[in-house]
Amino acid sequence: MKKRRKGRVREFERERDGKSLEEYRRERHQNVSAQTTPRKKKVRINRGRIVLTVIVLVLIAVVGVSIKNVFDLRAEQQELAAAQKKLNSQKAALEEELKNVNDLEYIEEQARIQLRLIKPGEILYILDDEDEEQQYGEENN
Repeated sequence: MKKRRKGRVREFERERDGKSLEEYRRERHQNVSAQTTPRKKKVRINRGRIVLTVIVLVLIAVVGVSIKNVFDLRAEQQELAAAQKKLNSQKAALEEELKNVNDLEYIEEQARIQLRLIKPGEILYILDDEDEEQQYGEENN
């Protein structure tokens, strides 16, 4: 740090044509007040602050995308769990049906329903679907 010398005011007065420090201050004050347009402050761009802001924005974007991916994966996991539950119930039903496949009564029932087979001496009646709907509709009313 620079040492201040004593007697700076006197030295200033000697160098400046005998004007006192007060006179210079008054002149300066008059010049500043005479200016009609105020001085604009120079806008300083702080590059470090800009870089930091860009980095923070990039981090926020990356975190936002990651959070969105997590929510999408959780939703997909729930959908897959529901599908798995449905498939497990179908599997159980098919396993139950598989147990009945070798049963003679089941085979006979399926032959009557799907193939419309009859036993000797039986008569097969085939009704139209529309007739069945009307018949059942009349019975319910």
